[in-house]
Amino acid sequence: MTLMDKKFDRRNFLKASAGAAAAVAVASVLPKMVQAAPKNIPVAKLKFSEVQKMTPTEMARRSGLREAGYTYLMGKAQKVSDSKVRAIALEGLRNPMPIILEKYPDKASKEACRQKLLAAGYIKPENTIDEIFPPLLTKDLRFWDAAGGGWGGHHAYPCGLITHVASDMQIALGVFSIYEETYGYSLDEELLTNAILLHDNLKPWVLQWNGENRCLPEINIAGTGCHHVQEIADVMYRNLDPDLVITLADSHEHPGWKSQEDQVVGWIKAAAIIAGKDPIKEGYLDKSGETLPLPRRPEGFLVHLGDHDFVLTSPVSKWVHAELQKIAAKDYGLSEAELKGKKYNNLRNYVYSQASDMHLYQTWVNEGPKALREAILNVVTPD
Repeated sequence: MTLMDKKFDRRNFLKASAGAAAAVAVASVLPKMVQAAPKNIPVAKLKFSEVQKMTPTEMARRSGLREAGYTYLMGKAQKVSDSKVRAIALEGLRNPMPIILEKYPDKASKEACRQKLLAAGYIKPENTIDEIFPPLLTKDLRFWDAAGGGWGGHHAYPCGLITHVASDMQIALGVFSIYEETYGYSLDEELLTNAILLHDNLKPWVLQWNGENRCLPEINIAGTGCHHVQEIADVMYRNLDPDLVITLADSHEHPGWKSQEDQVVGWIKAAAIIAGKDPIKEGYLDKSGETLPLPRRPEGFLVHLGDHDFVLTSPVSKWVHAELQKIAAKDYGLSEAELKGKKYNNLRNYVYSQASDMHLYQTWVNEGPKALREAILNVVTPD
C-alpha cells in the first residue's frame, strides 16, 4: 500500500502534504533511471541536445511524477460508484475532449455565445471566439502530459496537471479526514472526490501545447480562468447532479463570504450561458439567483482548500524560473533571444517534468544555489 492509499490521520496528512509526489513508488520501468538531487524522484537523465528533439508528450512519458499521479488518479476514478461520472472521469484522464463543442459547431454559434457573455459583462470586447473556444490543435488531447496552469504559473510543465490534481486530491482528503476525526463531521467523500477528478478536465484543451512547446495563453471569463468556466459548463451540459456542479464550481473560491460567493455565482451564470442552462431552474443557484442553494454544502470548501496549492506553487514557479534562466545562459550557452524561445522552453519543461520546480525549490532553500544548479545538471547534461 502506498502513502496515497492510506487512511489519513493528521500525522499522515502532514507527511503526505510535504512530499506527495515523491511518496509513490514508480512501478513501470523508465529509461536511464538515475536519482535527481531533489530526493526520492527518479528521473531519466538526458543531454541538452536530446531534450531539444522532444515533445511535451515524450517528456511526460519519461516522468516518474506522471507515472505516480496517473496511477493514483486512475485508481480513484475506477472506484467512483456513479457509472456516468466514473466513465467521464476515466475518459477525462485518457482523452479529455471538450464535448461542449457539439453545441458550437461553427463560427456563427460561437459568436452568438460570445455576444451573450459580452452583454453580461463576463468577457472583454477584444476577447475572440478562439480564446473562448480554443481550436483543437490535435484530436489526441491527454490529461497526463498537460500543463497544470498557465505559462509561468503553477505546474506549467508536461505532466504538471496530473501532479497538480493528484496533490489536490490528497490535500482535500486529508482535510476531510481531519474534519471527520476532530468534529465528527462526515462529509460526502464521493462528492468531494468526483469534483476534484473533474474540476480541471478541460485544461488540456484550454492550455494546449503550441509549436513553441509552451501552453496557449488563457483569457478570463467572469474574472477567472477560461478553463474553469468551461469545465463548469461541461458538467452542466452533461446533465450531472447540481451538487456536483456547485462543488466543482467552488474550487477557485469558497462561498463563505458574500464577495467570494458572488464570484462563484458569476462563474455559474457564465457557464450556464455557455451550456444553455437556466441556473435557477436547474438548481445551481437559489431562487433569487444571487447565492448558492441554501444551506450551502461543505464539500465545495474542501475542494477549494485542495486546489489551494497554487498559494505556494505559483511563486515557486516564478522564483525557480528566474534561477533556471541564469543557469541556462551560463551552463547551456543560451542567448537572451533563446531564453525567450523553444530551446529554453524545452530545457525548462524537461527539468520540471522530471524533478518538479517544487523539489528544485526545496533543494535551493535547504542546500543553496550550488545544489540547485547541480540538481538541474543532473537532469539535463550540457553537450
